[in-house]
Amino acid sequence: MQVDIVIEQRFYRCLKGQYWTENMFPYAFWLRYLRVFSRVNIVARVAHVNKAEPSWHRVDGSKVGFVELPSYIGPVGFVKTLPRLVSVLRKRKHAPRSVIFRIPGILAAIYQLLALPKGAKFGAEVVGDPADVFAKGASKSPLRVVFKSLFSAMLKRQCQQAISTAYVTEHKLQQRYPPNLTAVHTHYSSIQLTDVDYTQRQMYPFHEPLRIVCVGNLAQPYKGCDFMLQGIARLNAQGINVSLTWVGGGSLLPNMKALAEALGIAAKVTFLGNVASRKEIRQVLDSADLFVLCSRQEGLPRVLIEAMARSLICVATDVGGVDELLAREFILPRDDIDALINRVTLVAKMTQSERLVESKRNLEIARNYHDQKLQIRRDMMYQAVLEANSC
Repeated sequence: MQVDIVIEQRFYRCLKGQYWTENMFPYAFWLRYLRVFSRVNIVARVAHVNKAEPSWHRVDGSKVGFVELPSYIGPVGFVKTLPRLVSVLRKRKHAPRSVIFRIPGILAAIYQLLALPKGAKFGAEVVGDPADVFAKGASKSPLRVVFKSLFSAMLKRQCQQAISTAYVTEHKLQQRYPPNLTAVHTHYSSIQLTDVDYTQRQMYPFHEPLRIVCVGNLAQPYKGCDFMLQGIARLNAQGINVSLTWVGGGSLLPNMKALAEALGIAAKVTFLGNVASRKEIRQVLDSADLFVLCSRQEGLPRVLIEAMARSLICVATDVGGVDELLAREFILPRDDIDALINRVTLVAKMTQSERLVESKRNLEIARNYHDQKLQIRRDMMYQAVLEANSC
């Protein structure tokens, strides 16, 4: 049986009819669903472009295609494209297939209303928390408070209605958005780590300056790049010699470069933009002394797990399921620059043996997210969705 995967991510279609992504959800990601389903139909917004950028990744391929929704950005764009959106989704109503929602998001709710027959069963993969997405500082929308309440209530209802539910956290999201007691429910990250993604550091020397790395898309302010740049400026002003490498591009990249200039730290900051290959990402992580996740909202941050798999010492803001990954002393309140400065200062003073202990601890936690372990739980979830729609 085929499966429709409804997802909020925006994709691109070039003149050759090929589908592309800037970074997330390339073709390899969708293969996990093909272990159970015969074909994957990605139900998502698609923007049409002349050609793909060199750094983009192909999405479609054998047994993986698209149900194209019109591309829009923001509430105004949504209203303008709504008639076309409705038209496309209504045509899916009687198609034989299973359905999985990657939520939270408005598209899943509209799909449920227009494309699912009454009483039809669906699975849900819960990958984030609207309470964090629309928290103060994470969203600049004037309707932030309304959206927070609306999408939180919507997610609670969808989790109660789903026949099978998977969460990216082990406990955190389940407590706020519990599954139906009769549903199959499990937890797994969207991450895909294999043996090559893991390494154990035998020595842990620090560089001068201390090399900090962050990874995050700069399309939205919630990745906290502005916060991190202010922290780098304060640290250097206080005599803590640190540098920053930021991996990730997006519309806010020029603004962040301008902010680094304004703070007088342009020489201390390297913006790499989007990095195409996993190998390059591993090389960047391996050359760093410290990984910092400064996000204002996350589900279970994959980039943090990737850094832990490289035996990096990590510091992160208290968002999503971070407390399921790091010890409390390495977790910061969101947007608290003083806490960031204090923790980086303490990390800089760690002895070689202390660094290796924390490094090994992070590696062992990351081993729990090896793809072979996660795929067992994914298969269970997908099988439950398939069987529910085969009855």
